[in-house]
Amino acid sequence: MIAWLKQRRRTSADRISELVASSRSQAINFRDSSDDELRFRSLSLRQFAQASGGRLDDERLVLAAAVMCESIRRTLGKEIFDTQLRAGFVVGCGAVAEMQTGEGKTIAVALPAFIRCLDGRGVHVATTNDYLARRDHDLLSPAFARLGLTTGLLEDSASIHRKRNAYQADVTYGPSHAFGFDYLRDQLSRRTSSLRRMGDRLFSVVTERDSDNQPVQRGLHNAIIDEIDHVLIDDATTPLLLSDSTEGESPDAEVHREAMRWSDRFQVNDDFYVINNNHIRLSEEGFSKVYGGAEEYVLTHHSLVRPWHEYVTLAIRAKVIYQRDVHYVVRNERVQLVDGSTGRIFEDRTWSDGLQQAVEARQNVLIRSETRPLGRITRQNFYRQYRFLGGMTGTANGCQKEFASTYGLPVEVIPLRLQCRRVQLPDHYSRTTAEKHVGIVDEAESMITCGRAVLIGTLSIAESREIAEQLRFRGLRFELLNGVQDENEATLIARAGRRQAITVATSLAGRGTDIVLDDDVAKAGGLHVIVAQRHSLARVDRQLIGRSARCGDPGSARIFVAAEDAIAAVDAPWIARAILRSMDQVEPNPCRTLPLDRQWERVQSRHQKTQFAARQRLLLNEREDDRMFTNINTTSPHRCWSL
Repeated sequence: MIAWLKQRRRTSADRISELVASSRSQAINFRDSSDDELRFRSLSLRQFAQASGGRLDDERLVLAAAVMCESIRRTLGKEIFDTQLRAGFVVGCGAVAEMQTGEGKTIAVALPAFIRCLDGRGVHVATTNDYLARRDHDLLSPAFARLGLTTGLLEDSASIHRKRNAYQADVTYGPSHAFGFDYLRDQLSRRTSSLRRMGDRLFSVVTERDSDNQPVQRGLHNAIIDEIDHVLIDDATTPLLLSDSTEGESPDAEVHREAMRWSDRFQVNDDFYVINNNHIRLSEEGFSKVYGGAEEYVLTHHSLVRPWHEYVTLAIRAKVIYQRDVHYVVRNERVQLVDGSTGRIFEDRTWSDGLQQAVEARQNVLIRSETRPLGRITRQNFYRQYRFLGGMTGTANGCQKEFASTYGLPVEVIPLRLQCRRVQLPDHYSRTTAEKHVGIVDEAESMITCGRAVLIGTLSIAESREIAEQLRFRGLRFELLNGVQDENEATLIARAGRRQAITVATSLAGRGTDIVLDDDVAKAGGLHVIVAQRHSLARVDRQLIGRSARCGDPGSARIFVAAEDAIAAVDAPWIARAILRSMDQVEPNPCRTLPLDRQWERVQSRHQKTQFAARQRLLLNEREDDRMFTNINTTSPHRCWSL
């Protein structure tokens, strides 16, 4: 069986190579053709695809690739590389292409999007955020238009009419969450329509209001996902929650404030216990204390939505477990959540069950009303409903089993166009976080003195600010990114390759943006990436390290670790002890390298397996209220990869 699978993979790779070579040759033959001929070829491909149920034979796959290559050459003035064509064929046939950072995923997506939209049902190209969706749409829409195809862009602020038009296009770009929220709205609209009085159906005139209640999507047929590991694995169980809330202050705001004042009276391990680093459980003494001295007006407040002791428990949880600039930030007098994996800020998410209000009470901002859920679905269940699914990422390695079992997607590694010249330096160890930050700033200063550029990636906004303070104290100029991706952040990341530039950012800030090196920087050794703290998942570390030495450029990277880091002190205390023992032996030097790579691999592998198991449990035992709608597919998909 194993031998057969290996032979099948070799056969698939040979077939892809043949498709790439034939497409390259065919594209050259189109150099002298007119735009009208290109559109005619595109139309003939569409007619065949619709007649064959969306399946193209090898001859027409080659023709589609050649037509798309020539359209991009004429429109953008760029030749598609063979590696981009290879990735395009892999994705276009329903698989995950692992394509390294900087290899040109944006343009590579054009080919599978073209192939999949030919069946007339449209294709959804999902990106990680609004900015990348708009950027990719604006870049490639002229190339699609040259072939007679329409494109649409989903924007959160767009009207229902504009969204509906975007979904009618052949290729629709949008952030991954937008497709899920529009699906939920359509499901809610259908439910609402089915509950209307029977007499309402007799009206023949459709008003504007009625039109707004009509579905905006035309079905979940084809989806191509950029950074597919982030969307389908890292964010797999994060629910897309469609909710409704009342404007203004919450009716029980005063109860939350009183509970926050009471929380100061409680001591850990005496009055309460911390469970799994995430929940609070009151002891018998704590429970007695909650009701022992509470004022009568609090216990009988007319706006109570839960017992008084639960308010106190929420207040303790907000105070003890959740940290500002780590789990959330406060901006414009609002509490906004931070993605623990990427350090990015969610402007449209809130905690549920009163936790959001407890944190707002702690930060002394307006305590807003709790949201009322109208519909919810996890990302993994939403994207499993598409008839066709494919995507790209630079870090699919280690996720092959989950992609196959959960989504029916194989993973294919796309060879590098140019040999990687990155130098991975040994990890740098310190006793304390403060010593680690000193080491980071020392290395950054050393690198820019040599004429290089430095990118420092952190896991939290708080740590990025601490490092920024150290840089400021040294008198070093730097750029600090705050976790909100927009054109400004992408511009700052793009400039991170300039001579003597120091950029401090959360790990995935500016993801998808090319860092172009100045010639002087390339000659001096390229971009140096500093990982300020190991992530629990090795993939996230690789994503950050992959920002250097792209497309054959020189570059280097180093990971910094302190014994106080959470991954060492909490998840691997034996490693923390090893660091401290080693530091004690080399006084007064506070930092050194240690041979701990294999130990870190085991720690991160354990985290990955634990999270995979949790996602599988959710998939198999998903609660009824999380599914919300009965037509959600909760069985394992059976997609067939034709390569």
